[in-house]
Amino acid sequence: MQGEDSIEVDVAAGEARQARRVIAQALEAWGLSHLTRGAVMIGHELVANALRHGVPPAALRLTRHGDMVVVEVGDAGEQMPRIAEIDNQTSTSGRGMQIVSKLARAWGVRPHQGGKIVWAEIAL
Repeated sequence: MQGEDSIEVDVAAGEARQARRVIAQALEAWGLSHLTRGAVMIGHELVANALRHGVPPAALRLTRHGDMVVVEVGDAGEQMPRIAEIDNQTSTSGRGMQIVSKLARAWGVRPHQGGKIVWAEIAL
């Protein structure tokens, strides 16, 4: 942990489940356990996408700001996330960013030299 209001951890390829643990532990420590289910889903989707479509490791950062918690996941890939068109009868994947967009107050992408950071805000 890097202080009371922020944590940051690198997540290696194949270790997306680590994100769930880190997020749940941080929210419990901050007295925000009621946000755990949604935050864990968002964080896991962002980390899984970074590991699957980006360049590992994924850098997970969870920050508490005023009336929100921000989940950020960075990787060294250039491919930007998008909300895919899904055929619910035949598609077996591709719903990750749909989940994020439904659970988060807002989400977006910040490109940076050497990759990108995908972020999502969760209202307290």
